[in-house]
Amino acid sequence: MIKIMVLLHSAQGRDWQTPPKGTSLKTLAEAEEQGLIEVRGEFQKRQFRLTTRGFSTVEHDRKRLAARLS
Repeated sequence: MIKIMVLLHSAQGRDWQTPPKGTSLKTLAEAEEQGLIEVRGEFQKRQFRLTTRGFSTVEHDRKRLAARLS
């Protein structure tokens, strides 16, 4: 789950983008299976974007982290 959260937090908005270096196909597949991202392309040209569920998960986690720091 930690790798998936790193992937989700790396997203800049909800547009199509390249996953961060070192992200495995397995991590992308797991996040897609959970309905957090959509994936398109193959191998090196693979891209992802957050789904509505993924975006709300990231926002909730960011708020939780901010509350812990204050």
